[in-house]
Amino acid sequence: MNRKCYFLIPAAGSGTRMGEGLPKLMRNVEGKPVILRTLNAIADIARSNYSDMEYRIVLVTTIDLMDTLKSICAEHFSDLDVHFTLGGDTRTESVSLGLGSIQDADGEDLVLVHDGARCLVTAEEITACIDGLMDHTVCASAVPVKNTLKEVDILPSGEVKVTSTPDRSKFYEILTPQGFRYKDICTCYSRALEEGISATDDTALATIYGLDVYLTKGLYSNLKITTPEDIAFASEIIRKREEN
Repeated sequence: MNRKCYFLIPAAGSGTRMGEGLPKLMRNVEGKPVILRTLNAIADIARSNYSDMEYRIVLVTTIDLMDTLKSICAEHFSDLDVHFTLGGDTRTESVSLGLGSIQDADGEDLVLVHDGARCLVTAEEITACIDGLMDHTVCASAVPVKNTLKEVDILPSGEVKVTSTPDRSKFYEILTPQGFRYKDICTCYSRALEEGISATDDTALATIYGLDVYLTKGLYSNLKITTPEDIAFASEIIRKREEN
């Protein structure tokens, strides 16, 4: 039996920074909903049978979006193995629930967690993460920080005081996908829930629990749709890609 690779997609965020109207995953980006573009990128890897693996998709979502996502997948991805489960109140809870819904994984199978709102991820970024897991326990897509960073203190008055300027060459911005072996990511999330630890990304838990994390090549275009401005940025990136 081939090794399995699970794409676990958190798609249960409230999207409050997007404002009123459609949930951010259903917002239109150049003619397609955000989540459809995300799934298309993942489907391309699954359909190509990259690295001779069995690919599964686990969508972790809300009760409000469940039927919509099932309809999208029935229409566009009926040839793929897609499972659905409800998420929790935090990203940590949602990823944990997604892991709990996987019934047939072996310890050495791969799990790639990818944000449902990162609809511009490329095949290059996904395959780099998969390839990285051939040699490393944990891998995550990332890009070097471009801007100068400041470490600060928040004073009782609310003022923000700069305390140092770190060397930005030592800092990377973490993206997704973030990849693990199934046994390792399950251990991380099981311990995090037991200890009441919540994290905004998966590799933070890996570091807390002593796993080495290696970074793979990401692209600055792999932005997360969070605000209305991000829709405009994403649309421009897609138009440029189509022109090229």
